[in-house]
Order: sequence, then C-alpha cells, then structure tokens
Amino acid sequence: MTLLAEFKLWQEKLQALQKEGEELMARIEELERQNAELRRRLAEGDYEGDGFEALTKLYEEGFHICPGNFGRGREEDCLFCLNFLLHKGKK
Repeated sequence: MTLLAEFKLWQEKLQALQKEGEELMARIEELERQNAELRRRLAEGDYEGDGFEALTKLYEEGFHICPGNFGRGREEDCLFCLNFLLHKGKK
C-alpha cells in the first residue's frame, strides 16, 4: 500500500470517528437536558405524593423507571417498567 493510500485510509477513519463523536455529543446534550428538566421539576415539587405515585407520573410522562434505564426518555412501553408498576400497584 502506498503512503498516499494509507493516509487516505487514516483520513476516512478519522472522519468516521469525528462523526461518531458528534453523535455522542448530541446524545450527551440531550441526556443533560433531560436531567436538568427532571431536577428542576423535582425541586419545584412536581412529583409530590408517595414514591409510587411519583414513579407512575414519571413513566406516564415518557421516562423509564426501571433500574437499567432510570430517567432516560422512552419512545415506547418498557416491559421492565410496566412489570415494576404492575407489581408495586398490587401491594
């Protein structure tokens, strides 16, 4: 492989890493935004009541309440969250 070909390959890898870094940065910014919003709402008392009521409200507003993804936004129902709500609601 020529020096020029190696350089082009290295340049392509660098561009791919840069794109991945930009995607990660966007994801981090979104998570920080969600975290700040949740902290603000907690500080303002939006989640009053017992813990179960607060978790139910969080889930209904589109956030995970399961341990593995707690506080992350969700696009669809989560079986782990729903299982938690089902079992806690029966007690």
